[in-house]
Amino acid sequence: MMIKYLTCIVSFFCTILLSAQQDSTSIQKNPQVVSPSEIAEYKNPEFPGGHQAFVRKILSNFQTTLLSRLNITSAKAVASFVVEKDGSMGDIQIESYENEIIKKEFLKSLKSVNTKWTPGEIKGEKVRMKMKQPLIFRLE
Repeated sequence: MMIKYLTCIVSFFCTILLSAQQDSTSIQKNPQVVSPSEIAEYKNPEFPGGHQAFVRKILSNFQTTLLSRLNITSAKAVASFVVEKDGSMGDIQIESYENEIIKKEFLKSLKSVNTKWTPGEIKGEKVRMKMKQPLIFRLE
């Protein structure tokens, strides 16, 4: 039965913003021009098995029973987290949400992911990178 609900979440994770986010305090007034060789030295964090494996891991922990009982059929949320140098996820937060129950369930699902990522790198050095994950929930 849970599988039926999960298959109805058509665009649960329709997009992922798996890019490093600059801290707003570090934005320069005169941005530096980046050469192609510098871009080649930059690597985003990767979840083992790719983005689809990450989505499956979150979905396996996302419970829809309460949402169904409360007649919550759609909601949106955006989470952020940091992929640490050791590949663990930290500083998991829900940045925006439409429903408190969705917020709590999304947060619980993300915090239950114990699989380590391949950390991001800049010029061959492992670095912490902030990631964002949107949630678009539809229960039909």
